[in-house]
Amino acid sequence: MSRAKEIPWRKACLRVGTVSTLAGLKKITKPIPQADLVEIRYDALRIAGIDADELRAHLQKRKNPVLLTLRTTREGGSYPWKSRERVLLFEALLDDVDAIDLELQNIPLVRDILTAARKKKRGIVLSTHSLTRKLTYGKGTRFLEQFRHHRAHVYKLASLARNRKDLGVLVRLVLDHPQLRLGVMAVGPMSSVSRQILPALGSRLVYGYLDEPAAKGQPSLAEVTALLPEKLK
Repeated sequence: MSRAKEIPWRKACLRVGTVSTLAGLKKITKPIPQADLVEIRYDALRIAGIDADELRAHLQKRKNPVLLTLRTTREGGSYPWKSRERVLLFEALLDDVDAIDLELQNIPLVRDILTAARKKKRGIVLSTHSLTRKLTYGKGTRFLEQFRHHRAHVYKLASLARNRKDLGVLVRLVLDHPQLRLGVMAVGPMSSVSRQILPALGSRLVYGYLDEPAAKGQPSLAEVTALLPEKLK
């Protein structure tokens, strides 16, 4: 098995390259210098017919650290997972990845996976998504309070932002909670600009695709990297 570099969690902002197609999956067998972490969206890959054995074969040749995401349809995913099926896949693939993404709302269903990931010293991104409705500041702070009950390396919050006012809510959440390792980003019309502004203000994650957009309005990782201040590259 190829050994990927460790995830630089202490970095001010991790650049995450998202993979959601077979062509993108093939890229992980060679180093991707602009990506600190590669997110494997297995919900999209599963829809494309890629089974766990084929995925594992690529994962075992990875040259960058990999974040495994099995996104649920409720939070913008592509595949209608059955709860037990999803848990079994996380268990089967945990040894072949470097970090996992678990949704805040699904913690009761994946608590054993969270425990196993900690025992195996895998990275944990705890996430929540509001992809079809803008986020109010009040609702955002309630999400953050729920985050505090669960230990993770980064807490990810993604929300629809149609205009500057919507983006301003996300800006406030980052600025008002510097003690949390927040990765905050917008989807929709303000997606690209959020990836320039929020990392500069303290967001710890910035996502861009390596093959094709995995979320509405998502820019490529190359575009994201070009917009980042030099100190965050």
